[in-house]
Amino acid sequence: MHINPDHFLQTDRGRVFTPERNRHVWESSYSALERTLGEIARPATVYLLVGPQGAGKSTWVKNRPLAEAAVYFDAILVKRSERAEILSRIKPFGAQVIAVWLQTSLLACLERNAARPADEAVNEKALRNVYAALEAPSLSEGFDAIIEVPHDRLPGTVLRS
Repeated sequence: MHINPDHFLQTDRGRVFTPERNRHVWESSYSALERTLGEIARPATVYLLVGPQGAGKSTWVKNRPLAEAAVYFDAILVKRSERAEILSRIKPFGAQVIAVWLQTSLLACLERNAARPADEAVNEKALRNVYAALEAPSLSEGFDAIIEVPHDRLPGTVLRS
């Protein structure tokens, strides 16, 4: 299962961003995560993708075989506080949680973002702010493992646990 908050922003007119919609999108994403974890086979594995817009998160997921007991939560999740909310929602289900840290250069993120359709691209300043706010994932947050994906090795992975 691939959960991406951006998918909940989609309308007939493209993606629509408002603060109210953003709050709704995150609640919808959390609900989808919890519903999926309640329904899938055990033991489940959740992959939390970490990286700014344009880092290659969705591409990484598309290049993975989607396993029956795997959930891919595909959002920027660059701050520990953002990841803590999701980790607390996963914990009751006893799933293994793996951070996938896409270590893409700012230049590559900016180039990929500029190539997106207008309704999917983010403001350059916002992307730069997200990039600057990136906090590397750590096992101390509650991850069972961390997969580091260097920007020049997408979709390859290096496992650190």
